[in-house]
Amino acid sequence: MDIRELINNNFPQGSAIDIDFSANENRIVIRLTGSLDQRSSSALQNTLASIIASMDLGIRLVVDLQNVSYIPSAGVGALTLALSSAKKRDIRFQLCHIQPKVRSVFELLGFMSFFEEAMNDE
Repeated sequence: MDIRELINNNFPQGSAIDIDFSANENRIVIRLTGSLDQRSSSALQNTLASIIASMDLGIRLVVDLQNVSYIPSAGVGALTLALSSAKKRDIRFQLCHIQPKVRSVFELLGFMSFFEEAMNDE
């Protein structure tokens, strides 16, 4: 699986959010920048599902939310479904750099306690 191609297919130019990634033998870090909306939340869900389905066991998946200014409930739902899929495959799924406005949405919906936070993306 080519993560770059997957991202380009799911997030065409002009999307509300930009996605970048880095990967090594131990982890994949997905970095989101911008505001998630309904369409980009659905695209994120599809992208993460494809990445998780193709990951080798023992690799960690980290979603970096440092540059996310807004997340709707659909975005929290996309991340929650990714967490569930990762758990089924024994893949460690983490969030990092959660901004206060974004964190408040997770907390308001009661989902923050479901997620493991990486202290950094290393």
